[in-house]
Amino acid sequence: MVTIHHLERSRSDRIIWLCEELGIEYDIVQHQRDPDTMRASETLWAINPLGKSPVIEHQGQVIFESGAIIEYLLSAFDSNGLRPAAGSKAYIDYLQWLHAPEATMTLPILMPMLCGAMGIESELMPLFADNETQTLYRYLEAELAQRDYIAGDHFSAADIMLSYTLMMAQSLAATGPDAVFTPYPSINAYLDRLKARKAYQAASVKF
Repeated sequence: MVTIHHLERSRSDRIIWLCEELGIEYDIVQHQRDPDTMRASETLWAINPLGKSPVIEHQGQVIFESGAIIEYLLSAFDSNGLRPAAGSKAYIDYLQWLHAPEATMTLPILMPMLCGAMGIESELMPLFADNETQTLYRYLEAELAQRDYIAGDHFSAADIMLSYTLMMAQSLAATGPDAVFTPYPSINAYLDRLKARKAYQAASVKF
């Protein structure tokens, strides 16, 4: 049994979805945010000293970070069904997009919201963030125009990592979620494909 420590509106959504895709038994422990600080409650800090989610417990191990948890669960439960064969071109794409959402994409997407929350008035930072995100979206659009999923013709765990970041961009957009990817029809179609998956739909009621 895998225990998922789930924080509302957090990256732990990814892990619930992955467990549904893998068809493994899991239990969710819910943690709440402080309404004033939006930080996690003390119950989550007691599990992860960084106070972040996702965190899982499995066979006495406590593991945090989305990418690390995904790699761990695939090794423990998956017979390569959710990742391409090592050494293939698709595997390189899989590795890149498994890590790019957190390493490259998240900061510019969050930057306008963080500046607003901190009262930072700057013309440069929103411009920088927009240039970065649009560069990413143009690249993604070109890739997804050629294939159904980010690592090829088959769904993989990299799609779970990437889609959360794209959906986060939609939820934070001042122009409204529907407008973010209007110039990018292949990204919109990609997200629709992912949301139509039975495992996503089963997981989404638990987010």
